[in-house]
Amino acid sequence: MKNRTILFILTIAFISCGREQDKVSTDLINIKKSATNTLEEELPTIFFDSLAVNFGKVVEGEIVRHTFKFKNTGDAPLIISRVEPSCGCTTAKNWSTKPYTPGQEGEITIDFDSNQRPGSQKKSIQVIANTNPAVTNLYITGDVVGPESN
Repeated sequence: MKNRTILFILTIAFISCGREQDKVSTDLINIKKSATNTLEEELPTIFFDSLAVNFGKVVEGEIVRHTFKFKNTGDAPLIISRVEPSCGCTTAKNWSTKPYTPGQEGEITIDFDSNQRPGSQKKSIQVIANTNPAVTNLYITGDVVGPESN
């Protein structure tokens, strides 16, 4: 019985010590207190010149490219964690996961491959960042026509 008690105490002590390293110090969180409980003024703000573009008519097989330009109009560094197109025919490039300082501008280039995509098209691109709201939706639309329709 005595050995079981000692083993129990040692197990509890071991488990307690292991959990100490999993704790996150509140010193690492740099959020100012707010009387209104709103943090928008402390967050970055992503402002796009436009949220949508219509590429008009393109011949099937062409790759359409558009660059969305944005600016961090907030008071804190902007971090874009992901850019997620809604379809495999659409890709995003030329954006950085490094922080954009307040006032700094950037761009996200979108390529749409119209191969085997005839008809009216509407694709969305989600920009996920440390903003409020966290997701900004961009859109590209247009019509893909076959080579004989040109």
